[in-house]
Order: sequence, then structure tokens, then C-alpha cells
Amino acid sequence: RNRSVGAIVALDPVPSRTAPSMGPSVVMGLRALLEPSAIALDNALSLQKMEALSVTDDLTRLNNSRHLYNVLRTEVKRAVRNGRPLSLLFLDLVTFKLVNDTHGHLCGSKVLVEAAAVIKACARETDTVARFGGDEFSLILPDTGPDGAISVAERILERMRVTRFLADDGLSVHQTASIGVATLFPESPKTAEELIKEADMAMYRVKAAGKDGLHVSQEGS
Repeated sequence: RNRSVGAIVALDPVPSRTAPSMGPSVVMGLRALLEPSAIALDNALSLQKMEALSVTDDLTRLNNSRHLYNVLRTEVKRAVRNGRPLSLLFLDLVTFKLVNDTHGHLCGSKVLVEAAAVIKACARETDTVARFGGDEFSLILPDTGPDGAISVAERILERMRVTRFLADDGLSVHQTASIGVATLFPESPKTAEELIKEADMAMYRVKAAGKDGLHVSQEGS
């Protein structure tokens, strides 16, 4: 389809005094030989792209909830097997509905994209950041106990408080977050679903207490 998907390189160990060249018959032979491989590579790249899209949120380009569940189930098993803690953050944007009501849904979508960038920048390379749905985000923090999880949550809160959203549109929108923290300890294992429920409940404790803060779950509290 007139598109380059790769290159094959041949090296001649004998030095040449002239530029190398291949006759038409050699070129045609190489094309016939390489075309099936090129098609297979193109198909593999297309499949890889489709697989990436299936676990990526269309708007924010973060992982989606489907990928979050898959990664969390794997990390829960690994944490229990290796005797290491695992933490999960659940985050809800505080005044997101007000943005939609005041500036429209297009601006609301831009706020989600900008918030995703802030959250992603506060995470570590080993963390998994996902948009759970709507204005809710989640972070999986491997090998992390409550203290480390609180540090990440506080970093997110601080960055959210000082960020002025929609600045490129001539606006200065303030946005904060409610964050719930839940931790799995190997001596008290939980399922991925139980950990999500705990973090979600902790987040709603923050929202009920006035929003813009964090709450650490203590065995579901």
C-alpha cells in the first residue's frame, strides 16, 4: 500500500570502490521474497494498535477501566506472592459538573484532558494511571504502603490546587479533588474488587466531609 513498515539491510564485508547497485531482476526477486513478510508485519502492527486502543481511554489517552481491572488483578496476586503491599487511589474531580454547567461540555472535556495530564505527571513510572469513568480516575501503586500512597495523593492535590485549567481558552478554572486511599497487605489479602470498593468508599468519605482532601481506608472504613 505504498507505505514503509520496515527495512532490510545487507552488509558486504568486502570494501567497494563504487556505489552498490542491484539489477531489476534482483529487485523484483527481493520484492517477491519480502512482500509476504511485509504484509505480516503490517498486520501485526495493526493488531498491536487495535489492542492498545482497546485498553486506552479515547479522550484522555490514559488507560481505561478495563485495563485497570486487568492490571489490578495481576498486581494483587503479585503483592500476595511477594509479600509486598499494594495501594490504590480513587480520585474524583470536585467541581467538574460546575465546569460543564458554566462553560459547556467541550470545556468539560478539555478539563478532563488537562486533569489527566496533571495526575499522570504526579505518578511514578511503575504506577498505572487510568480514567475509571466520568470525572473519576484511579492509580495503582505497586510495592507501596499507606505512607507512600499518601505522598502521591498529596502531590496530586497540591498540583490540582495550583493549576489553572482552560488557560489556553482564556479562562482560569479552579479544580480540586477528593481522593480515597486503600492498601492491600499480604497478611490480610483482598481481591481486586474489594480493594476498589475500599478506595471508592474512602473517596466518598472525603466528598461527604467537604471535598478537596484525602481519606485512608482502614479495613473498609
